[in-house]
Amino acid sequence: MGSTKWTPSIPSGATVEVSVIDTTTYLTKLDGALVVDPVYPGYEVMKIPSFSFLIHHLPSSSRVLFDLGLRKNWRTHLSPHLLREITALPFNINCEKDVADILTENGVSPDSINAVVFSHHHWDHVGDTTRFPSTTRLVTGPGYKEKYLPGWPADPKAVETTSDLYQGRETVEIDFEAGASSSSCLAIEGCQAYDYFGDGSFYLLNATGHTTGHLNALVRTTTAEAPEGDTFLLLGGDTAHHCSVLRPSVYCPFPATFSPAPGNDDLNSSCPSKRYTSIHRASNQSSSTAATVTSFCKLPEFNPYDEEIAVAKQTLDKIVPLDGADNILTVFAHDDSLMDVIDFFPKTANNWKTDGWKRQGHWRFLAPLKVDE
Repeated sequence: MGSTKWTPSIPSGATVEVSVIDTTTYLTKLDGALVVDPVYPGYEVMKIPSFSFLIHHLPSSSRVLFDLGLRKNWRTHLSPHLLREITALPFNINCEKDVADILTENGVSPDSINAVVFSHHHWDHVGDTTRFPSTTRLVTGPGYKEKYLPGWPADPKAVETTSDLYQGRETVEIDFEAGASSSSCLAIEGCQAYDYFGDGSFYLLNATGHTTGHLNALVRTTTAEAPEGDTFLLLGGDTAHHCSVLRPSVYCPFPATFSPAPGNDDLNSSCPSKRYTSIHRASNQSSSTAATVTSFCKLPEFNPYDEEIAVAKQTLDKIVPLDGADNILTVFAHDDSLMDVIDFFPKTANNWKTDGWKRQGHWRFLAPLKVDE
């Protein structure tokens, strides 16, 4: 990948089994200006998925879902205020199944899900929790309940949340400020973290900015004793909607040659990176290396989705070092660049490093760009 490698400081711990679920939620004909700045030729119109993640903690026999995509009955069960808002948005919305359906089809009972962690409250992440038993608790970030609950129709004026998702079940906010009073609270490379199972296998990260209480997660996929050493998945939620806003970076700069070439399924393919640095927004800077260590795009300054854009940028900056680590694979909730790279549920993602997913997928976001051959 890049010419430099570094390893972030993360405490040792156990692993969980993790699977990436294609929720069948897709936003199509999406205006690229909503997710990237600048909009290079090739980024004008996008189609993005919405992922959920099944985390299985074997020692406690606990199953946790991180995000749920969109609910299948969204046209009839979202608030009328929200329906008016999202049907006017400049993209199409498709959803064929609830995550509960996908679990059942693959032999996992929704009754076995102990908790659902919401990265945030947006409609394309919270799914339909009524498909799970009342014993399935909801886990959210700090400030979530005060700002977004009880939801519609319990609150007739509520726009973005629906009360049926929360009624009759426990909703728990993660407290990142417990400090020394809780052994579960720590910091990972400047990110406030909460050790969910208490054994270093599944960390929730404070990632506010996109919304109040927005969460990321760091999932340990192999341990130091494994041939590949400690490895992790970074579940990025909506900290970004496109990998171009955090790559390249000083932690993983452009190499002189991409191998494989972005978007090429032949792992032996290659192409010079100058094909892309020549169109990079930093290509005119006096520094000859600026385009190799500066993200291709920025978060759009005036998009309608980030509640606090300045805070969202700070959160993005905090995860750039994690994304650049050789032993961490970042998977944002809407990362279309990984669709043809990773294995989806019911397969697990724990062997991602051995299977070469990062090598194949890290620069794949460049594939749609129109560049000179």
